[in-house]
Amino acid sequence: MLWVSEAFVDLSRKMRFGEAEPYESFTDDPGELFKSYQREFGRCTGKVYIDTKEGKALVIGWVFLKRDKYQDCNKSYLREVWVTLYDEPPTRTTQYHYHELQ
Repeated sequence: MLWVSEAFVDLSRKMRFGEAEPYESFTDDPGELFKSYQREFGRCTGKVYIDTKEGKALVIGWVFLKRDKYQDCNKSYLREVWVTLYDEPPTRTTQYHYHELQ
């Protein structure tokens, strides 16, 4: 299965307001994921890129846009969602920096 993460942006107030840690999606088909996210997050307005060490740009996700309502009032805002795809979960490491006692 593909792994995905989402970052949420309030374009009306020009601020990032949330981010989901990478999680396992329901499919390994990017096309199926795209359609699912489009239904949930609105129209696709662009792609998410990263640069390689060689200077090449790789497409790793999509940017979606939709008008949404604030939860605490009746006003609406433009919500942008950046969806990033991964082949596997992130690798996390722990490094200890011990203090030597004299």
